[in-house]
Amino acid sequence: MKNRLILSFVLLLCFMEAHATHIVGGQLFFTENKGAYYNYNIGLTMYFDALNGNPGAEDTFVNIYVFRKRDNAAMASVQVPKIGRKSVSYTNPLCGIASTETIMITYAMDVRAESANFDDPGGYYMVWDRCCRNGTITNIKSPGDAGSLFYLEFPPIRKNNTDFHNSSPKFPEIQGDYACVNSPFFFNFGGTDADGDSLTYTLVTPRQGYSTRDQPSVQTIGSSNYPTLSWIDGITTANIIPGPKPLTVDRKTGMLSVTPGSIGLYVFSVQVDEYRNGVKIGTLTRDFQLRVVDCPKMDKPKLLFKPKGSSTFYNSNQIITVEKDAPNCFEVMVTDPTMNDLIQVQGQAIDHSENYFSLLPTQYRTTVANDTMRFQVCLDECFVTYDNRPIRIELIAQDESCPMPLMDTLVIYIRREGGGNTAPTVTTSLPGDYVHVAAGVPVAFTVFGKDADADSLNLSGAGQNFTLTSKSMVFNPVSGKASVQQNFTWIPPCNAAQGDTLKVDFMAKDLRCTGNPLAASKTVYFVIDESPNRPPTVSTSLTTASISYSIGADGGIIFDVTAIDPDTNTITLTAQGRGFDLGKTGMIFANKSGVKQISSQFSWNPDCAIMNGDTNQTFTIDFITQDKTCAAAKDTTSVLVKLSDFTAKTVIDLPNVITPNGDNKNDCLIFSELPTGSCADQFKDITIFNRWGKQIYYSRNKYQNWCPDSISAGYYFYVIQYTKKSHKGGLTVLK
Repeated sequence: MKNRLILSFVLLLCFMEAHATHIVGGQLFFTENKGAYYNYNIGLTMYFDALNGNPGAEDTFVNIYVFRKRDNAAMASVQVPKIGRKSVSYTNPLCGIASTETIMITYAMDVRAESANFDDPGGYYMVWDRCCRNGTITNIKSPGDAGSLFYLEFPPIRKNNTDFHNSSPKFPEIQGDYACVNSPFFFNFGGTDADGDSLTYTLVTPRQGYSTRDQPSVQTIGSSNYPTLSWIDGITTANIIPGPKPLTVDRKTGMLSVTPGSIGLYVFSVQVDEYRNGVKIGTLTRDFQLRVVDCPKMDKPKLLFKPKGSSTFYNSNQIITVEKDAPNCFEVMVTDPTMNDLIQVQGQAIDHSENYFSLLPTQYRTTVANDTMRFQVCLDECFVTYDNRPIRIELIAQDESCPMPLMDTLVIYIRREGGGNTAPTVTTSLPGDYVHVAAGVPVAFTVFGKDADADSLNLSGAGQNFTLTSKSMVFNPVSGKASVQQNFTWIPPCNAAQGDTLKVDFMAKDLRCTGNPLAASKTVYFVIDESPNRPPTVSTSLTTASISYSIGADGGIIFDVTAIDPDTNTITLTAQGRGFDLGKTGMIFANKSGVKQISSQFSWNPDCAIMNGDTNQTFTIDFITQDKTCAAAKDTTSVLVKLSDFTAKTVIDLPNVITPNGDNKNDCLIFSELPTGSCADQFKDITIFNRWGKQIYYSRNKYQNWCPDSISAGYYFYVIQYTKKSHKGGLTVLK
């Protein structure tokens, strides 16, 4: 079933009027469905007294209301269906008592919450208000008439125009255990957060709400201060469950602990606050009831260990030394005052990921009072200590006491001499352990790991008080058998502080015993010196820095540009025109980059268009080289190009007679010998007329000669047009 949260407050029309007596506890939840259209799952986990509760009070639906925290404005209401029902189990199923049986009922549904409707910076809260609580509760007044109000605050789902992702904490199922008078009792009330937010836990007075026995399911109203339960005289949040050690909660873990002083049924509430980056973003309350009964007296088992050759029992201030050739097993005793009690033993290595020891046997049943069992602790090959550091093993013996097993713990410190496994070695290709480096100057070397026993190895590196990646150091872990190697590379960044020394540990781990690896390390010290950077230089193949060029000259302008860096830095070579774009003028130069030395050719064949009608133009080109170092040193050389209009003869010297008779002698009027002119006065065209003024020839091509083989002999006139002047003349055609 799906629903959509909307801004208008919808009045729910169907209410269950049965008295929800004997509500034991529970909490609300608000969980994000990432990437789904129905983007949140909301609901309620409720614990119900299965023995004394009114069956008609198991609602098919619960009514959850949502309000804006800033002004308690109603935002939405949702009728959430029941989706699950199950009996709550005990930590030890054999410890159930006839007076306690609890059912966990879950109500949940997916909804769509529009971010535009839930973007108020102050956030929102949701509540469920229902009557009534268990009538036999010991520590509050009028328990049978007291309602339950569960409360949950959540942040806006959109902040600063960005979606804000968050889910309320998640909690494991509560165990239906009971506590015993004058016996310590521990109860895990902690949860986890899917977003990685931190959680804190505080005991608070449970909320009562506005529901009553006569109106068990009222329409909830928004409030900044909902009514709370009334404690009986002498009870506060400091002693909700009174006794030698009143009820407390660990602020960080949510672990409840109490040594109660009297039998009864005690209600309590824990407020769970959710923080992200130190800012509180949400809160909820979890209610529950703990029954305290008068239990038969039970005594815990006792672990005893007497080291070989010792007349007294072991205490935790001792270190047991097991020599290389000594037996691998030793004996530990466990006694229990209770007859016919099942004792189980287990052990773990506290400071290693693998135990590397075994216990045998691991359980037995006492046959007489104060019966004693003996079991063997046997050390494996990999149970070896290095550098005189003892290994701590924790042995635990527990019985089957109710409601929770009683136990005893014995921690033994063992130093065991090494066996036949040889430690690996770490070396580098460096001549020593100290490397002098400078910002921008690459560093590279190889690290080697070797194992004389040909065991599998892992080679890794770690900075002392820093991560390798934070300094741009590159050294990837590598594994192999017998011998491994890996390259270390680093270009010290520009912010590397001169005078600092960075320490990097390179470690080789022998993986024969993964939980207790035999390792070796080598430290390399990087001393940061002043950068020795020398600036690059740039030059051209020209003999002078100035070029004079006449438009129309053969070959154009061509020369080479070379950049040289005395170091091994990467350098660039570029060209820039002062006040003009190289490409738009037709200049050709390819920018380049490289190491040590790079060259590029400059070429240009300017024409009259670049002169803009002037007789002289000048262009300055800057050639720049720069190295890619922290100091970014550079050098520039400039070339001045002086352009001038070309000079040519201006006298028209054409023949006055041509004889187009096919003898290849004086057959044509040769125009190619006409003056070219200049950029300011260029050749335009030539026109030839007969003696009556009729145009018989026209051309704009100075190199197209006139060979009149189809006209009659006679006298003709020509006009040669230049930009600024024209030339007229005549010639005779003889045939």
